[in-house]
Amino acid sequence: FSWSVVVVANRTIVSKRAKHHASQMRPRSRNLTQVHATTLEDIVYPATITGKNTRCTLDGKKQIKIYLDPLDREKMERKIDAMSCIYCKLTTHTIGIDFSRPFCSQGPSSGRCWA
Repeated sequence: FSWSVVVVANRTIVSKRAKHHASQMRPRSRNLTQVHATTLEDIVYPATITGKNTRCTLDGKKQIKIYLDPLDREKMERKIDAMSCIYCKLTTHTIGIDFSRPFCSQGPSSGRCWA
């Protein structure tokens, strides 16, 4: 088949103000930030996330850029737009996805190394 399939787990978000007993705490895996982070990992699954950059503009908007492993460029390059669109549909956050620069041991030896 020529269609790509994305499998995303069904996760529950528990509000800070949800009614619970005083001795119980909200699990860290149930807060909004953690659920969005694990959803992003599910979406880009064959690749690994090597970095994340959040830039806050003066008008209060956040621009999020995700960096993937450069070794996965061949199999993931044509799926970047679809992954960004899927994440936006699920979380209403727009992100930019790019590949990080390769380290000395990853890329062809061109005499230049990034640490």
